[in-house]
Amino acid sequence: MANSNNREIELTEIAPGSSGVTRAFHALTTALSSNRVFAPIPQQSRHYSQHQISGTHAAINPSAPCQEQTVAIVTTSGSTGNPQGVELSAAQLGAMNDFINSGAVIGATLDAPPRWICALPVTSIAGINVLSRSIAAGTVPVALESVAGGSIFDPDEFSDVVARLTEDPIFVSLVPTQLRRLLNSQRGAHALSQCAAILIGGGPTSTNDFLQAQDLGLNITYTYGMTESAGGCFFSGVAGPDTHYALNPDNSRITLQGPSIALGYRPTETTAFMPFSGSFTTDDYARVDSLGKLEILGRLDDIVLINGVNVSRMAISKIIEDYSAIQSCFVLPNLTALVVPVVTESTDFDGISAEIRAQIALQLGSIAIPTFRIVSHLPTLPNGKLDQLTITNLYG
Repeated sequence: MANSNNREIELTEIAPGSSGVTRAFHALTTALSSNRVFAPIPQQSRHYSQHQISGTHAAINPSAPCQEQTVAIVTTSGSTGNPQGVELSAAQLGAMNDFINSGAVIGATLDAPPRWICALPVTSIAGINVLSRSIAAGTVPVALESVAGGSIFDPDEFSDVVARLTEDPIFVSLVPTQLRRLLNSQRGAHALSQCAAILIGGGPTSTNDFLQAQDLGLNITYTYGMTESAGGCFFSGVAGPDTHYALNPDNSRITLQGPSIALGYRPTETTAFMPFSGSFTTDDYARVDSLGKLEILGRLDDIVLINGVNVSRMAISKIIEDYSAIQSCFVLPNLTALVVPVVTESTDFDGISAEIRAQIALQLGSIAIPTFRIVSHLPTLPNGKLDQLTITNLYG
């Protein structure tokens, strides 16, 4: 791929809330029909520090040339370190759009194009997917004011937005923490039932939430992907169109291939452009379940070695978060489980801790039983993911 120095990389500053979504939608629409490159960068706010913005700017590196096919530069979340800039072509960004917008992702045929609700930051790939899919559908996304920390994610706001959308099929992408808040609200759960498709990504969903969604008959699809694969390219364990994977025989590490794999990483001050050439080896590991579906087990850097035994921190967290009394959890490398309980008058973490320990021992072995530490909250990134770097620095 040849570099082109005359492409205009347009840094688009994105404010929190619906106004930022509107600006990003127009900027991406323009980039897809012109020679510009869409490169969103968050506006400084209480959710985005100057340090984070500087890191995003460095990852985008607007003074460096980009590839001839590049239409968007999207930065990785940086949840475990510094973000990286990823160059995406229009074909890669839109590789899954028709599959999803047509309803095939939920095994349905739609009579009209979907109307997307934007609940995720449009400076990251999940939110940009909503913009791209809306453009492909010929519709305009409806943004929540809570996007990117414009306000606190509110089930009532989500319900009000859904109630106003009565004509087109409603599609929405959420992270697991948003799903849990909606399921725990009567109005939120009802609003979810009015959505034709609900895509959940960005991390594992607790078994408890999964079963509750199943009982409500919600059309939920669990997505797997990352910025380097232009967002979700696996849907409830099944590969998207023309997408393939391989598992490393030694450690089950996932390598992805397909039309959505990005062009590559942006050059930095010290590194050249790093092309992917249609294949990307992730930091995740997986197995194939009894139905032939890909089951994501965690990140390789989540594995800790205890007395010669590999223990998955993500597996421990998932067991803990399966309890309705737990709001969120993060397990440090030293196997300290930082637990945020749901605060109610009847909250008694000590009362269920023995049960949790027994369940961890049953599923993972007694060596995986962590030390528990109650905390009031765990820092998150604006995209809803836990800020693992900050958490480790605070508590590690």
